[in-house]
This record gives sequence, structure tokens and C-alpha cells, in this order.
Amino acid sequence: MRFKACSSAFRRFPMNGFATEPPKGGTTNLSMRIVLLGALLVFSARASLASDDTFAQAQAAYNAGRYAEASMLYEQLIDNNVANVAVRYNLANAHFKNGDLPQAVWNYRKAWQSAPRDPDIRANLHFALNAAGAAEPVPPALQRFFQTLSQTEWIGLAVGAYIAFTLLLILGLSIAPAKRTLAKLSLLPAAMILVAAGGWWNWRELALNPEAVVVKAGATAFFGPLAGSTAHYKVPLAAIVRQRGTNDKGWLEIEYDGQRGWIKEEYIRRVSP
Repeated sequence: MRFKACSSAFRRFPMNGFATEPPKGGTTNLSMRIVLLGALLVFSARASLASDDTFAQAQAAYNAGRYAEASMLYEQLIDNNVANVAVRYNLANAHFKNGDLPQAVWNYRKAWQSAPRDPDIRANLHFALNAAGAAEPVPPALQRFFQTLSQTEWIGLAVGAYIAFTLLLILGLSIAPAKRTLAKLSLLPAAMILVAAGGWWNWRELALNPEAVVVKAGATAFFGPLAGSTAHYKVPLAAIVRQRGTNDKGWLEIEYDGQRGWIKEEYIRRVSP
């Protein structure tokens, strides 16, 4: 399997954290609104240009083999709320090339949660786990189906199906001769709503019992959450585990490759959707 190179497409997400409420009433206030809007547009444009420039610098550093510098620049974009799939994927690639498998796997998995069907993300995650000697998570068939769409996509599907269902009901009440036909048609969006609810719950359950990546060498799962407990099995560095329980002593119950055990929290980094 070949390693997939970085994405050169900078898919920008809207910037967050900039909320203003202009004063109300009067010509002066209208002028103030125009000034504030203009300032916001200028600020957004400058931020956009700065993000584009940082992304280009990160790409150049990666292409020149300066992977630590590329990682730092991609992290800078994420710190500035530009955490889209392309940035996460490229950051993972930079970590992988720099030999940091735990951070590579963590960022591949984070990118996968937003784009679960992306073949490059899936391929490189598989490649990185193989390099780490870690088992790849294999969920049950139904869970794999629900993971074909991201949580955002399931929500969008549910909203679209709900709108279609409502429109068909309204038309059925308005057009008496077609009432029976429209009622039958409404079963399709109703079924889509139920399936989308299942997809949403799959990701919600993953948030409640999140995956985590082993980021510290020497991780051992024990039979119990005690320092003197018997060792159960070793967990490879960069392995993806699933949290199954916690206690107030800094221990986590995890599942890895079909086996459960307790591990100290300091050994892992959670990957929540």
C-alpha cells in the first residue's frame, strides 16, 4: 500500500468567535453598522489571506522535507480555528513523515471522523497503524454502515427527510385525490429519519465512550484499576483503543483488539467526534 501525499486544496471553514451587536435606530447607527460591517469584512479578508499564506508555507515546508516545521504551521492553523479535513490530513502526514506515529494516527482518526469515506485518510491511517504494529479497529457491520456518513451528514439527512415528510403531509391534506399516494410516499422520508437517527446515535455513543490513541510508550492494560494489579496485555504505541469505563483515580477501562483492561489515563489521548 502506498502512502498518500498531502492535500494541496485548502478547504476553509467559517471563522468562529466574532459576534457583534450594533446599536439600534437612527442614521448614525446605520452608519455605525456599515462601518462595523466593513471592519468585519476587512478583518475576515485579512484572516483569510493569513490562513492561505500559512497553509502555503506549511505545504512548502512539507515538500522540502521540513516536517517538524510543517507540523507546527498546520497546528497554528488549527489553533486559529482552521481545523478542516485538509489541514488535519496534512498535519497527520507531516507527523508521520517526522516519525511521530501517535500524533499521526490521532490526526488521521480525527480527520476520518469528519470525512469517513475519504479513501486517502483511510489508506494512510491503515498504513500508519501497520507501521506501529497496532491492530486496526473493526466495528460490527451495523456500526460500519452508520460510519459511512459523518455525524454532520446524518443530521443534514435527517433535516432534509423531515422537510420532505412535512411537505408530503401538507400536500396530502391539501390534495384529497392524491392523499393515499402521498401518504405512501411519506413513508420513505420517515424511514430515512429513523436511519439518520441511528447514524446520529452511533456518533453520539462514540462521543460518550470515545476512542483514544496511545501516545506514551510502555502502555500496559491491567486486570484492575490498581497499581499492584496483574498485567493483562501490552498496548502498542499509536494503537487506537476504545474507552469503556473510568474511575476517579486516573484509570480508564479500555478495549483493544477484542480485549478489555485498565490503563492509566496519562498513556492515552482521546479522539472525540
